[in-house]
Amino acid sequence: MTVLVVEQKLPFVRRVCDRFCIMDKGRVVSTGAMPELTDDLVRNFLSV
Repeated sequence: MTVLVVEQKLPFVRRVCDRFCIMDKGRVVSTGAMPELTDDLVRNFLSV
């Protein structure tokens, strides 16, 4: 079963998800297994 989770709280996402997909301006910029979600990706794409 696939469930799409759109969430900004990373601790929750890391607990419940197996994979991630980061989009920027409608384009996929990164995707992978949760252990591949590095601090650099978070800093570059998910930080304000």
